[in-house]
Amino acid sequence: MAFFRRNKKIKDAAYDLFTKIVEQARSPEFYANWHVADTLDGRFDLIILHVGLVINRLEASGENKEVTLLIRYLQEVLFDNMDMSLRELGVGDMSVGKKVKVMAEAYYGRMAVYRRAIHSEDRENKLKSSLIRNIYRDDAPEDAIIGCFVTYVSKQVKCLEGQATEDLMLAKLIFIKVS
Repeated sequence: MAFFRRNKKIKDAAYDLFTKIVEQARSPEFYANWHVADTLDGRFDLIILHVGLVINRLEASGENKEVTLLIRYLQEVLFDNMDMSLRELGVGDMSVGKKVKVMAEAYYGRMAVYRRAIHSEDRENKLKSSLIRNIYRDDAPEDAIIGCFVTYVSKQVKCLEGQATEDLMLAKLIFIKVS
């Protein structure tokens, strides 16, 4: 029984983390100030970015069964949310699986790109090109805007690094404000 209670606790934490990630990704400043498209794609891209930042932080804590399980559950919540969102938009049952597959491929591709950018010695330039390609779909905003976005991501990485793994396991996640 302890195994099932522990798994439920971790699964609940994943749902809570995802809720906080979505809240952050829906910050109006992204759309109003930084010109991210307030569309399904724009929201998806921001959610993926923030999921990636959180998973990057969790992976940095090292191999641990509970952390690995939290990452898996967080990804499951993400994909369940994608599925539900598509169905709410009226996508038919026959098409949902194909569309989720495309979104999953985009997710894993972006995760790899963000991971490389975050850990690069040339972080600023790698983040800039990653954000332009993935958030703005190659339609780059003004340099000042992309500069603010790169600074935000770098500060977010540092903020997450300063949070204890134990706190993240309890869904005590803190994001910096978007300015």
